Amino acid sequence: MAWYPVLCWQMTLGHEIGAGAACLKCKEKCEGFELHFWRKICRNCKCGIEDHDVQLQSEENQKVGRLFEDTKYTGLIAKLKRDGVPTYRGNQVTISIATPAVGTAVPVPAAATAAVLVPGIAATPGAPSGPAHVPPSGHAHGPPSATAHGASFVPAPGAHSGPTPGAPAAHAPGAGTAPAIPAVMPARKDVVKAITYEWAPPGVNPSLALRYMELLPPERRPIAGTQGADYRKKQMAKQLPEHDQDPERCHELSPAEVKQMEQYVRKYKDEALGVGDLTLPEEMAAAAGPAGVKGLQSPGAGAKPVSGAPGARTEPASGDQAVAAVGRAGMPDAPGAGNSSPAGSYMCHHCQQEMRRGEPAVYAERAGYDKLWHPACFVCCACKELLVDMIYFWKKGQLYCGRHYGDSEKPRCGGCDELIFSNEYTQAEGQNWHLKHFCCFDCDCILAGETYVMEKDKPICKPCYMKNHAVHCTACQGPIEPEAQRVSYGEHHWHAEPNCFRCSGCSKCLMGQRFMALQGKLLCSVECKKKFMTS
Repeated sequence: MAWYPVLCWQMTLGHEIGAGAACLKCKEKCEGFELHFWRKICRNCKCGIEDHDVQLQSEENQKVGRLFEDTKYTGLIAKLKRDGVPTYRGNQVTISIATPAVGTAVPVPAAATAAVLVPGIAATPGAPSGPAHVPPSGHAHGPPSATAHGASFVPAPGAHSGPTPGAPAAHAPGAGTAPAIPAVMPARKDVVKAITYEWAPPGVNPSLALRYMELLPPERRPIAGTQGADYRKKQMAKQLPEHDQDPERCHELSPAEVKQMEQYVRKYKDEALGVGDLTLPEEMAAAAGPAGVKGLQSPGAGAKPVSGAPGARTEPASGDQAVAAVGRAGMPDAPGAGNSSPAGSYMCHHCQQEMRRGEPAVYAERAGYDKLWHPACFVCCACKELLVDMIYFWKKGQLYCGRHYGDSEKPRCGGCDELIFSNEYTQAEGQNWHLKHFCCFDCDCILAGETYVMEKDKPICKPCYMKNHAVHCTACQGPIEPEAQRVSYGEHHWHAEPNCFRCSGCSKCLMGQRFMALQGKLLCSVECKKKFMTS
């Protein structure tokens, strides 16, 4: 289950990525994805690349690999290095889970009852119906009673090499006429269900990783082909914008701006960037040493460590995918495990609620070992969204996603979505803009000194507004200019002029008068209504 950042990537032109892909929001209204040359959106429908049916796994791998390139953070280097060279591959994981199932007892010949499967214990790996494979190490992780990782047959009660007392003796072929008495093999109690996660916490016990996923909201679990996987894809694009880390992804930066951006990237890699890791609250106290960690208290006097507690570190699996078998007995909250009681004074740094012994907790090395988070509480302090792949930026005692860490350091352009490294920029409509990017959202013409209209928080020049966005007068059918006075009633609009806003029965001007609307027509009285109805 290991994952690593990739430092070498295949060159791909930005405008070739996802070209022609269908929009998942606009459907057939979009002709296909075509990247705007500096807005980071589709030229056809104005939606982002994450809203299109684009497979971004390789681009995501490259982006995260570049993010961790040349990092001096020792914890990251230890986690991300492989054979001396940091690489990254998406940590897609398939986990096989033993789940309860209704079975039917199957009659078998008496000769086959020399060994039967004990109810509740998984079948042998060699059996066709067995669960997923045993880890390469050859032993199961977790409590000794956890048998989901391996198979075991035990002799049936009373079975031995000799005849069973009280049971009919076996007949030789052709000897006698009595048929063999069939025995009954217990029905299987568990079936194996495979779940593929687009990402899972790296380098931890599979049962701990699975429990981590269960503690996330169902709509946030990155299971392949689900809402959770789509959520992760969108958050990867939003929280870790490529143009916040690579000057080549930005629009026409000057040499001075490139230098400032490189300094900014160097700063966050040295001071803020990190990856959350999973642990158990009781393990944090042990890692802190006899003196303990400030802010954390031991689980209590006389407390004994849980033998084979979930969460023990395992060797990273090789390849792009890892497969792990997890049984119910190996779960941290398995009945009888006795490891889900409150863990002393371990408190979540976000919600201030108690951490539970045996339940996975997230810690961030940048924050210090005295802080733990519930899996669902490891969120950005600004947008409150789960930190994608547990990648965080630590600043002044707060967790940030990459986007909002950048916003806390530099102004962001409302046009190109890039951080502004120039000393000259403008502010309009509550946003910051590069001077060259304060443009019409439709035609890209510069709006400095021009009349513009804000349409859905986007500046639109007057010609484009009149052509594409202006409402039309119900009376004259002409577009209503943005600065002109108008009267609106429901979905209908009129010029606030005597020639347009008047009674359809007697042509009386209705400005400042009471009126009624019928089928888009204005009427001043009941008499005019009757006249209109009979005409």
